[in-house]
Amino acid sequence: MTWRLALIALVIAAMGLSLRAAVTARFDAEQPEQSAWAIPRTGNALAVLASRRIVETGGAPDAPARAMIAAAMTRLPAAGQPLALAGLAASADGDLPRATRLMEAARDRAPRLPLARNWLLNEYARTARYDSALAEAGVLMRLAPETRPQVYALVRAMAAREDAAPAVARALAARPDWAEPYEAWAGTQSQPDSAT
Repeated sequence: MTWRLALIALVIAAMGLSLRAAVTARFDAEQPEQSAWAIPRTGNALAVLASRRIVETGGAPDAPARAMIAAAMTRLPAAGQPLALAGLAASADGDLPRATRLMEAARDRAPRLPLARNWLLNEYARTARYDSALAEAGVLMRLAPETRPQVYALVRAMAAREDAAPAVARALAARPDWAEPYEAWAGTQSQPDSAT
């Protein structure tokens, strides 16, 4: 009889924890203001609030956003989003090597995180790591199809550059899922972008 009571208590406790996790996850995404200041504070809610604050302040993490990012990283040490937000902060500070390391770590921990993929695509293109940029391009376009026009424009600009054109040719020769739509889009453009 005692073991039955213990088993029932264990099942009820597990149900309670599952319910609490479901409610917390919903609040983290939909009402992070309430979730973030609950006890214990959740890292997911803090990351959502930091993301919102960064958008509201024009893309540069301010002191309150940075504090939320640090708290989210502490609470979610294995998560990608807080690392990506820390990468944005490092980028805003001009520390691009640190920002790149943080974004790469974020991508590795959360491969479906468009923020990290987009930032890395642009940074790799800027620093002439064209093969790496094109690898990010394909993934980003699958994760966030709305980015296709911007990514296509970047690929087209790279194709117009003497140093980047071979990487674009290699990428297109491999026939990734974006090659045919890109070629159709490029065919509708009147002038090649100027190489800068």
